[in-house]
Amino acid sequence: MGCDAYGVTLKTSFGDFDVFKNIPILIGHTDHSKCIEQSKCNRYLLLRGEFGTYILDIKDQSISVYKTTIRGENNEWSEDQAIFGKDKTHINGFSRHYYLQFPFVRQASFYEVLGKYEVLRKEQIQAAVDAL
Repeated sequence: MGCDAYGVTLKTSFGDFDVFKNIPILIGHTDHSKCIEQSKCNRYLLLRGEFGTYILDIKDQSISVYKTTIRGENNEWSEDQAIFGKDKTHINGFSRHYYLQFPFVRQASFYEVLGKYEVLRKEQIQAAVDAL
């Protein structure tokens, strides 16, 4: 069984972003231009996915997470502005300003770093649930 939007590969002049090939990104969208935006300086791509918003640095071939959805063990979920580490980046040039608090990570390490963030947030969500 397949689903529109799995297997998304973005091709740029500096290389391809294939890290999203197993993530649901453009579900239900026939006009993909509403989900992908290029910055005015042409260095960044904004990808508004179904469960996350990502900013891709085309030149450095790296990725940062702006927002993501974290799911707990018992159907709890949290839509987070991803905050991980000490890196902070302001990016203008899209239809709005983006303040990133998640590091830009090379594709090869993206899932590893995102996984560490998700484990931390799941522990925090579970602690909040247990405190109820």
